[in-house]
Amino acid sequence: MSDAPDQSAPSGVGTLPPVDFVALSAGRTIGRYEIVSILGQGGFGITYRAHDSQLDREVAIKEYLPLALAVRQDGTTVLPRSTDAAADFAWGRERFVAEGRTLASLQNAPAIVRVFDFLEANGTAYIVMQLLSGETLEHRLKQKGPLAPAEIDRILWPLLDGLEQVHATGFLHRDIKPANILLDDAGNPTLIDFGASRAAMAGRTTALTAIFTPGYAAAEQMTSAKQGPWTDIYGLSATLYHAITGKTPPGAFDRMLDDTYEPLGQMTLPGFSPGLLVGLDAGLGLRASDRPQAIAGWRPILGQATAHEAHATVAMGRQGDGATVLASRPTVATGPAASPKRRVGLWVGAAAAAVLLLGGGYYALVDDRSPASEAAAVTAAPPVDKAAQAAQAAAEARRRQDQEELTKLRADAAAREKAAADEAERRRIEEETRRTVEAEFAEKKRLEDEARQAAEAEATARRKAEDDERKAAETAEGALRLTTIDRQHVQVALTALGFATGGTDGSFGARTREMIAAWQKARGLPQTGFLSGTQNQALLKEAAPAVSRFDDDLKKAEDAKRKAIEEKAKAEAASRSAATPAPPPASVAAAAPMSGPDGAWRGMMQCSPSNLAGPFRIPLQIAVAGGSGTWTRPGSGVGIPGNQSVSIRFSGASVIVSRTFVPRNQPTVTQVATMAARFDGNAVSGSGPEQNGGGRSCTISLTRSP
Repeated sequence: MSDAPDQSAPSGVGTLPPVDFVALSAGRTIGRYEIVSILGQGGFGITYRAHDSQLDREVAIKEYLPLALAVRQDGTTVLPRSTDAAADFAWGRERFVAEGRTLASLQNAPAIVRVFDFLEANGTAYIVMQLLSGETLEHRLKQKGPLAPAEIDRILWPLLDGLEQVHATGFLHRDIKPANILLDDAGNPTLIDFGASRAAMAGRTTALTAIFTPGYAAAEQMTSAKQGPWTDIYGLSATLYHAITGKTPPGAFDRMLDDTYEPLGQMTLPGFSPGLLVGLDAGLGLRASDRPQAIAGWRPILGQATAHEAHATVAMGRQGDGATVLASRPTVATGPAASPKRRVGLWVGAAAAAVLLLGGGYYALVDDRSPASEAAAVTAAPPVDKAAQAAQAAAEARRRQDQEELTKLRADAAAREKAAADEAERRRIEEETRRTVEAEFAEKKRLEDEARQAAEAEATARRKAEDDERKAAETAEGALRLTTIDRQHVQVALTALGFATGGTDGSFGARTREMIAAWQKARGLPQTGFLSGTQNQALLKEAAPAVSRFDDDLKKAEDAKRKAIEEKAKAEAASRSAATPAPPPASVAAAAPMSGPDGAWRGMMQCSPSNLAGPFRIPLQIAVAGGSGTWTRPGSGVGIPGNQSVSIRFSGASVIVSRTFVPRNQPTVTQVATMAARFDGNAVSGSGPEQNGGGRSCTISLTRSP
């Protein structure tokens, strides 16, 4: 099924192969199963430890992912590598699913890993199996060496029963070896990692290598010869041979060229039943036809208690139906002892005679006759010439057949070696190409990273320079100490030049700053949003007509307001005069008013609450020069949050009172509120609502300081 291990093994069995980037990451889900970790992976698939969220249990999941045919994209989906590989990939996936379906039907088969579920997702297929714990037979042999007879029996008989049920479904394991037998603490075996679908894929495409392990694979697995239960019998026999002797038997291909196999029956192995040893030797027959053809025909040999019974048992079932013919060898006279090669000849002769006698059935006799019995056979059977001739002819035919098959095996082996060499060269070219592409990609990424880092550094430096420039410009503008009228002039100039500030309230909010920056950009100046002295003069000069009109309009408005106040005052005075008798002449004439507003003024300004803040009362001391002056609250200053000032500007008898405030939480925002007052020579007084004052109503009263 896969060349990846199916289950976990205890610490010390060996390290898992490096995790490939194509594997599903922990936390991914396949249906109701969540991936926990990787148990193993190989060229045909990946095996994961997973959690069954529905039944709350740990399971093993095998994923169909032949790396020679498919790749994983976006961390989940499996796709064929190319259009050429698509058909082989789909065909193999069908075999993989069929394998899962077959194994799922073997729930009660002893010593066979249980399959719970199989499903298709992510463009591929999955088999969900029982998660087993324990150690592999391979690990136990490395740690403890050869096994005792009782341990061999505990492994052999459950595996025979399980394999018999597997074979009954028309299914083969094809890769029985110590690494694929898992032992629990009591030594009970479970056969894992079925390789049927992988073997089918290897037979269909050269992109996958054939599935066999030297020493445990039968000769037919290296050629195009038919495989069957006798193939698994060879693998199990080789595995138990290793478990008994501590060494792997010679590989089948090596035995074709020079058979150095040492039969178990010729070794001194105390405690092992002769039937077991003879049966394993029979299972390791080089030719498929030399081996038992089914478990049912093999089990009786393995169960014989004595060497005589084992050697006298016919252990070959008919190939057609797998039946086993049992017979006892008759006692005959013996001649000289036969050498091992001679015994093979005698075995061939006996087999040929059996074919003649049984009409197509055949059986294997293992000769243990003594020299006396052979001599008796020669003297007691004069009419044996025809039988001997027939046996000799059969032996000659068998020899020719062996030679032809050996020639074919050598040709197949040479073809496979060439195919393997071609495949190795293809993989080398692919690997070299992959390394080249990865190197080019890494170099491209390095250059992109360097360019990105340089761009980021340049942008950071540019932002810092802009911030520094903006701070310097802000400081420079603050040093200008622009009054509310000055700020209004800036807003009027910007709007007149096409940079609408949205108002002329004398407050430099975000919109005004944006328009200042836009004007600076249009004039090729640094876009700070703050005006230097030179820029302020240039702006006002550029829009001088608009600024003049604004001042004229403002003066007209102030004059109209003053006139209205004067008329109102006259009306009130006339009303009071009509109701009140004229006062007696004053004994002392009132002091004549001064001619102009310049000088020192003191007094009080108080305002009612606004919709944003409470009432306040401010004592004022203002020095007026040139018709205007400003009081600044102690502790305030340009650029200091919480700055508050009151400015007065005289225009004849009219006075414009401007109150400027910079909130502490918005140091770049200036709030300006204005009201009108009257100048009568020695006093300034006025009351009423402020414009832009948030609903405040204020009163101001100033007198000249002596």
